[in-house]
Amino acid sequence: MLKKLAIAAGMMVLATLPTRAEVIDISTIKCSDLATMTDDEASYLLIWLHGYYGGKAGDTTIDMDSFEAAGKEIGAACGASPDLGLMTVINQIDNGQ
Repeated sequence: MLKKLAIAAGMMVLATLPTRAEVIDISTIKCSDLATMTDDEASYLLIWLHGYYGGKAGDTTIDMDSFEAAGKEIGAACGASPDLGLMTVINQIDNGQ
């Protein structure tokens, strides 16, 4: 029963997403692109990135406070370097650069 509820909830979330027939290579997104995204687009992207990096690290948790703090740090770093790739900036932050 719980599995069916989770699937139904997931389908409802997916149904609210705008339909687009495009494939996006996340590694090509620059900080300046992030600045031109809608709030929803930026949120989807940052959540995807959190999952990507969490998956690489084997981390299955999400701490909403640290997620919000990381978003602010990414935004500040991107504001200072709009021509850098978003993933480059995240890697620099992650490596303490």
